[in-house]
Amino acid sequence: MNPDIKVRTLRTFAEVQPHLSTVQSFADQNKSALGFLTPSAFREKAWGGSLWVALAEKSGEVAGYLLFGGVFPSLKIHQLFVSPSHRRHAIGSRLIKELVEFGEARGYLTISARVAADLRANLFWERLEFNLVRQEPGGKSAGRTINIRVRDLDTPSLLKGMDFAPKPPPGSVQELHFFRGPISRSPVYVLDLNVFFDVVRRRVHRKEGALLIQAGLNHQISPRVTPEFTEELRRQTKAALGDPVLEFAQTLPTLPKIEHAELLQLLPELQSIVFPVQTPTGRRADRVHSDLTHLAYCVHHRATGFVTRDGAILGVASKLKQKYNLEIVSPADLVQPSQSQPTLMTSVLAWVGRKEVSVAVASESERGEVEQFLKTIGIAATAIPIVWDPGSSGAARARITVRSGDRLIGAVSWNSASRFKRTVNLYFYLDEANPEAERVIDHVFETVFRDSEPFVSRWIILHTSPEQSRTLATALQRGFVSLLAEDKRNHTPGLAKFSYRGVVTKETWKEFVNDFRRVTNLNLPDRLPTIAEFINSGVSILTAGKRPVGIVKLFDFETLASPAIVLCPGRTGLIAPIRPRFAQELFQEVDAQQGLFPSSEALLHVEKAYFRSPLNTKLFDRGLPILFYLSGGQGIIGSARITYSEVLPVGKVGVALSRQGVLSHQDLTRIADKSGNIHVFTFDNFSLFPNRVPFGFLRDNRLISGANLVTVEPLSHDRIFRIYKRGFGLEKIK
Repeated sequence: MNPDIKVRTLRTFAEVQPHLSTVQSFADQNKSALGFLTPSAFREKAWGGSLWVALAEKSGEVAGYLLFGGVFPSLKIHQLFVSPSHRRHAIGSRLIKELVEFGEARGYLTISARVAADLRANLFWERLEFNLVRQEPGGKSAGRTINIRVRDLDTPSLLKGMDFAPKPPPGSVQELHFFRGPISRSPVYVLDLNVFFDVVRRRVHRKEGALLIQAGLNHQISPRVTPEFTEELRRQTKAALGDPVLEFAQTLPTLPKIEHAELLQLLPELQSIVFPVQTPTGRRADRVHSDLTHLAYCVHHRATGFVTRDGAILGVASKLKQKYNLEIVSPADLVQPSQSQPTLMTSVLAWVGRKEVSVAVASESERGEVEQFLKTIGIAATAIPIVWDPGSSGAARARITVRSGDRLIGAVSWNSASRFKRTVNLYFYLDEANPEAERVIDHVFETVFRDSEPFVSRWIILHTSPEQSRTLATALQRGFVSLLAEDKRNHTPGLAKFSYRGVVTKETWKEFVNDFRRVTNLNLPDRLPTIAEFINSGVSILTAGKRPVGIVKLFDFETLASPAIVLCPGRTGLIAPIRPRFAQELFQEVDAQQGLFPSSEALLHVEKAYFRSPLNTKLFDRGLPILFYLSGGQGIIGSARITYSEVLPVGKVGVALSRQGVLSHQDLTRIADKSGNIHVFTFDNFSLFPNRVPFGFLRDNRLISGANLVTVEPLSHDRIFRIYKRGFGLEKIK
């Protein structure tokens, strides 16, 4: 607080009464931030001693006021306001400090405040230790989200230390916890008889049915049939002649029978949805009864989905999903190949100091060497076949080896995620005693995150050695968080990560939230926060029972879900040109052709550095999305987010930054300004677009200026949204 401004706090009615009109005027002028109260309400609060006025002693002006209330043992702040002419003098902080002292002296336990999520005032409340404990919707007209912030008072209480309501973290994603649950359970899909007939009778749709059976044999799904399945088949079979199809069907895994009373309750409910206006007779009635019985078994046993080609059932899929959380899918929908494939994993050879370090796709000929390496670092012999399992057709596993020169220093493997099964078990073993080992940790994690189809959520569980401290530390920096209730027999720290490759928009948020809940068993808000809400408050993460787990700001949320890009309403970005030869040194995916010579070390870093002349440096805010345009008319190749930005003398570009970039000292000197300064920004979470965005599209849709991308340009929310839609093939989103 400025010592030249002396402020006195007025608390009694006699002191406050002369200033009530001024307080009322301040409140009326700031209704959007403070809400509305009548003059009588202010007068009543003043009479009760709950309206304090900060008075500037020298000028006699009202510098601010605090309006509070509450019922013991909790105080509630209704309004806090400081006049514009007296701001930046810690007057608001002083009023809160006095209220804290007031509450502690009288035995209060907490002070709470309600703050609109999109206001910068949230940063003020955070500094004063008012933790965000939950969020709730505001009035319908404004459509706002309201933050409930609470500060514990230093008052003796039996409630202290009781973890009955976990506090949200102060903002760091590493302080979150995920709860270990039955996430590895394969989804249960119940098969209709028509799908079975497609395969065994070699009908036109047999390919889709065969792929479902293959997924079951690979443990990606748990296919089931109902008892009605074999009964229906038996009714269609001449038992006297015998039927090998029936005999085979009787060997399929079948759901347990349910009580007849349960069926009688479910069948009318289901008929009102699937066949609401039909009263079938004869054979048609038998078929309808059979269809409804299949569905009743799915609902009772909480199956993931029912696979059928029946048009009537497929036609009410959304209604059955909404009421019973049961997916209704056709075989073609469930096994339809993706429009875009996972990022092609290629081998990398790079210089680290004077050593050649390779991260390469493993061959089966290396098995003996890998097994010996795993034994050397203490992996049990019984676990090695699991770690280095090659997988099978339809369920292949990725395996890579890490070498320093000719020496094997690491072995990593993981299973690919799919529509059926979202859990990825990542086995990551590295000899961290090797000086070059630390340089590849980032790259390995980045490779795993990208090995996914766009818009597929994954749950990555890390298996590593407890001695790999750098691996564990890097995992935490890259969005892994601790798992609670971990298996006590497993001495490896439990770490897991939610991962999503693609862009999240207001239109795709609902699907993203559903995936997040399905994978983590945690909840997100129904509405995607705006950029102001994300910056000033964050997004609330809740348990299945709606209890708070944490409040996460945008930067940390993108780390948590990396390599996801969250294009929340109001978010802007930049577009930067990059020469093809530099792009090949920074981005492995730009050129799938493996070079004959080792690349720069920058290729191994997740956080990379871009050097440029120091122009328009104020555009580069931390967390801002940045798109990379490949010079020479080759289009936008992908996007990342800015993590750091600074203007430095060429001579002060440190070793770390130079390793993260690809320019030589001579190159840096050439692009420096007259004072010898350059601009450096670092970025991470690079996400390759499945579809390059051509220059012609940018020009024809006026998404760029007439300067033809010779330098960095800002992008409005609407423009960057159009580019992301094109890059990720989301043109159908309006």
